[in-house]
Amino acid sequence: MDQGDAARRVRLVREAIVLVAASAEEQRAWVSRAGVGTDEIALMFEDVLRLGDGLVPGLQAIDAVFAEMTADRTVDHWSVAALAEDEGWERARLLAREILGRQRSCAGASWPFAQFPAPLGKLT
Repeated sequence: MDQGDAARRVRLVREAIVLVAASAEEQRAWVSRAGVGTDEIALMFEDVLRLGDGLVPGLQAIDAVFAEMTADRTVDHWSVAALAEDEGWERARLLAREILGRQRSCAGASWPFAQFPAPLGKLT
């Protein structure tokens, strides 16, 4: 993997974690700007999961939350209202924020994601 590929990998993982960690309001705005459903947040995260698995510990826990939400057909976890009301979304946010905080404190400014949180407006 060349340096450009590595930088792209870091950027994609960073964007996915920032998006999952964002507030429900920020996620709603991102979904609206991107013109996609709320499930796209989980799908984007799933797409980069393998890219960041060795790079960022803890991603599997977020994936497990999204898998539980997908398996539970009793509630619409993927509505815009669910972003603010659903326990699964809140758990995913907390896990993502823990990852960001842990990585920031362990690696300091040298960590590739030290600039969290990135403005979500740039994640479109």
